[in-house]
Amino acid sequence: MEKKTILVVEDEVVIAMDLQATLIDLGHQVPEIITSGEAAVQKALELHPDLVLMDIHLSGAVDGIAAAAAINEALDIPVIYLTAYADEDTLKRASLTAPFGYILKPFEARELRANIDIAFYKHRLEKTIKEHRQWLLAVLNSISEGVAASDPSGLIKFMNPVAEALTGWSQAEAIGRSPAEVFHFLDEVTRNLIDNPLLKSLHEDHTVYLPDNALLLTKQGAEIPVADSAAPIYSDRGNLEGAVMVVRDSTEQRRLEAQLEHNALHDALTHLPNRGLFLDRLQQAIDRSRRSSEFGFAVMVLDLDRFKSINDTLGHLLGDQLLVEVAPRLKAHLRAVDTVARFGGDEFAVLLEDISDVAVACRTAERILDEIKQPFLIENHELLVTASIGIVMNSIPYEQGADLLRHADIAMYRAKKRGRGDYELFDTAMHSQARELMQREHALRSAIAHNQLAVHYQPIITLATGDVTSFEALVRWQKPDGELIYPDQFIHLAEEMGIVTTIDQWVLRQACQQLQVWQQTGLGAWVLADGQLTRQIDSTEPSPGMAINVNLSTHHFAQKNLVDTFANILQETGMDGHQLKLEITESVFIENAKAAAAMLKQLKQLNVQICLDDFGTGYSSFSYLHQFPIDMVKIDRSFVQGLETDAEKLEIVRAIVGLCHTLGMAVTAEGIETPEQRDILHDLGCEYGQGFLFAKAIDGAAITQHLRR
Repeated sequence: MEKKTILVVEDEVVIAMDLQATLIDLGHQVPEIITSGEAAVQKALELHPDLVLMDIHLSGAVDGIAAAAAINEALDIPVIYLTAYADEDTLKRASLTAPFGYILKPFEARELRANIDIAFYKHRLEKTIKEHRQWLLAVLNSISEGVAASDPSGLIKFMNPVAEALTGWSQAEAIGRSPAEVFHFLDEVTRNLIDNPLLKSLHEDHTVYLPDNALLLTKQGAEIPVADSAAPIYSDRGNLEGAVMVVRDSTEQRRLEAQLEHNALHDALTHLPNRGLFLDRLQQAIDRSRRSSEFGFAVMVLDLDRFKSINDTLGHLLGDQLLVEVAPRLKAHLRAVDTVARFGGDEFAVLLEDISDVAVACRTAERILDEIKQPFLIENHELLVTASIGIVMNSIPYEQGADLLRHADIAMYRAKKRGRGDYELFDTAMHSQARELMQREHALRSAIAHNQLAVHYQPIITLATGDVTSFEALVRWQKPDGELIYPDQFIHLAEEMGIVTTIDQWVLRQACQQLQVWQQTGLGAWVLADGQLTRQIDSTEPSPGMAINVNLSTHHFAQKNLVDTFANILQETGMDGHQLKLEITESVFIENAKAAAAMLKQLKQLNVQICLDDFGTGYSSFSYLHQFPIDMVKIDRSFVQGLETDAEKLEIVRAIVGLCHTLGMAVTAEGIETPEQRDILHDLGCEYGQGFLFAKAIDGAAITQHLRR
């Protein structure tokens, strides 16, 4: 047993000596005997004993009870009273000091030992409980949530400081009151009182939560958004001891949630609603118009004219500032019930609700356009801007908001084509055209999905010898009924649908694979003689200069991974870059000359050749020849047709050939249909030719079969 220090306070010497001897026999230390209350307090403060045996009746001004009270106030030391007798009042006084036991004089050793052991055990237990209670109080008082607890009857018995701050009630005021009196919860929407969760969990015997829109009404009348949960408390024997409630101020959480919701539904730059929120409100308008024939609405799509040139010349930061300043001008002429949204870039949309008169929509569009035309002063730049608007009324039944927006887009582009700075109303004629366009789009997607596209090849020959130097790969749409659709009838549609790059890459892969097949079959070099494609005599190897010409849409130059994509196709098909000629039109340079030049430079690193197609049809074609890495120029068929009778065309072709040769570029003439055209072009120095005079485009399998025969 651990040796303890026990202070004996006893003014009867015989009893004191007996106690000391007995305690020593029990293995304890008794440093000295104290005979007065004053000395007992002083010695306890000095020694910090483990236990004090205190005689109740001490002579002097301070008796044992007063001394024990003083020791308890200063030190956490258990005290056992020694007494031979005591009246009721004395015992009542003694009980107020929370003694750890009483020992009657004269004492027995066994009784003394038992009381001391019990006192030490009780003291350790109380100390542990006190430490746990202090730790728990420290936790409850330091957490950011308000905590309140009730007794089994439902009256408050504890509140932490956060709960005090939230409610405006102090713990002293709240203890003994009903939670419903201290914690008033309101429904933010209905303004009705909500049943108190603490009492509800106590009565219903389960955990209870507040609804999401709960408010706490403070003692001062303020309203605080809160989240809350309450649960019953049970003893280890399963007895209901009360309930506890945790209340959290959710003001910041709701603010953040509202901010996140706002960010998800609004444009970060202009703070206008975004496409998602606009479509939601538009769908509500569509649904409402179905329920009520009297409710009408209009949708506008607005696009700033030539906004790209502002970005390119003055920078994106200034372009963004322009968009920011456009937003309030759009809102200035709308009602509170209307919605204006930014879809991205310089495209905006407007929803005019509860209007059935098309004239109202048109007048609104006119006011918006007039407002946009007013000068913008941004960073010392005065910008004059116009916009184009497309308008759709709900008089044509719609089920999906996306259909409305698509039709508004169609009308807006009509306005741009008509001269910009104006609006166009989507009408029944446009609706029919839009339906036809949708059908064509569906048919083209179906054709791709069902492998109805095919590649045909038209030879390009050396005019001097008739040798086939390359084949131009031309895509065809082979319909199930046998009808053959040419590119000019569906490539523009593919561009609008955003799938032209996919088609081009498919054509490139097919053409590369076809050239590999021809090279591996040992069909030799080829020549055109008397309009017939045939093998050269005694030739088993294809011409080392044999190549494939593939047309490249301008849309490719908007893709950052263009070069990697083409490099991968060449690698997959095992084809060398020098066997590939990419044909581009001058529109590539018109749209973004700087980006196009950089992209062409990267393509040249693959060892491919660049051909400028349809040369002469653009107003600025000549300026591109010395600016970009062009290997070959293809004279447009419009200059070849009638060449033998039109002196002006002859001189134009002569100038083109001469200029190209001066710049070190080869020339191919397209659309050659007569021997006279061929001979003139050859005499002018044109190296290559292509046209119906030599051969039409046919599929690769037919070419292979013909050569084998």
